[in-house]
Amino acid sequence: MPKTEARAYGDRAFTMMMYAKVVCVQLVNFLGYNLLFQDVDIIWYQNPLTYFYDTDKSGDFDIYFQDDGAHSVRYAPYSANSGFYYVRHNDRTQYLFTTLLYNGDMIKAWDSHQQALVAILTDHASYYGLKVKVLGRDENEFPGGFHYHRRRDYMKKLVKGKEDDAYIFHMSWT
Repeated sequence: MPKTEARAYGDRAFTMMMYAKVVCVQLVNFLGYNLLFQDVDIIWYQNPLTYFYDTDKSGDFDIYFQDDGAHSVRYAPYSANSGFYYVRHNDRTQYLFTTLLYNGDMIKAWDSHQQALVAILTDHASYYGLKVKVLGRDENEFPGGFHYHRRRDYMKKLVKGKEDDAYIFHMSWT
């Protein structure tokens, strides 16, 4: 664990914290629990767990991510935001996070656990049947930085309490 705060995106302290995030998720998953991981820049409007527990709404997936919004090549094909995701414990998710933990060199090389996670998600979906859902940026249940920057009318309604669909708001970069 770093002893000081990160001074810049991708510096040593930042990268060490990204690896620590992986360790925390992997340990909880390995103990047999479903889990919701979230960054500290998230506001709850409704308990998001109710969405994930209701398979009529959420479907039958192993892991759910908030959309990153940017849709850059770096995070293709999923554009999964690693700052808000829900994991159902099973053999597929346990193997996913063990693989990510063992590939810590990718986090260090890319200065991002999100980029490493998305790359590994792709392999695990293809080879091992991992069922991945990215909660669409065009929907209103899980808004983030994309909504803040590109859907200002929606954000004004959300702040005024006139949007009932939102479970959370994540002040992510994109």
